[in-house]
Amino acid sequence: MTHSAFKCVQGAPIFQGLAADDIAALAKISIHQQLFRKGTVLYDPTTLLDRMMIIDQGRVKVYQLNENGKEKILYMLRPGNIDSEAALFAQRPHYNYAETVEDTRICSISSHDFQQLLHRVPTLAFNLLNVLGDRLTALEAMSAQTSNLDAKDRLFQYLQQVSHEQAQATFQLPVKKKELASFLGITPETLSRQFKTLVAAGLITVAGRSITLL
Repeated sequence: MTHSAFKCVQGAPIFQGLAADDIAALAKISIHQQLFRKGTVLYDPTTLLDRMMIIDQGRVKVYQLNENGKEKILYMLRPGNIDSEAALFAQRPHYNYAETVEDTRICSISSHDFQQLLHRVPTLAFNLLNVLGDRLTALEAMSAQTSNLDAKDRLFQYLQQVSHEQAQATFQLPVKKKELASFLGITPETLSRQFKTLVAAGLITVAGRSITLL
């Protein structure tokens, strides 16, 4: 399938709802389908935040390291996800690490090109403020909802989200179970127990990394 720069930019949540002319202008200043091999560190806390990334193919893990060098996965990026959108508005170092976990193709928009575009198309700034306001409200609601969930409910909500994104009840876990445990803030042993609990409750079936929501 031919990659569409317009659809790629249009699909980024931060740009959804913008006028077609604004999307087209953003597509012109974006870079598309750069290939990064598995294990490539895309940024670390010493890297300047200078571009927003759109994952076109592959997967990226974003994580922190504690004082002992132990990795804590914050979130996983899959096709269609964006990262570092703050780069469009401010230049500062990254707080985290990002590393490809498989060969990955990434599209991006640099902060310099984006700022130049805002000067030429000022209406884009107003439209973007409305989109960001809606997104912030949604993120706050999601954070309030998940902060009170126990390990079982966090896992089940994650599985429901993946099922919804893939539009099917049976799917392959998009991350390794060790990565998922780190993402959910639980130990691999706790994750294994919670999978068994969900199976016993008749909510899911598990066959390796294949999950079915019942």
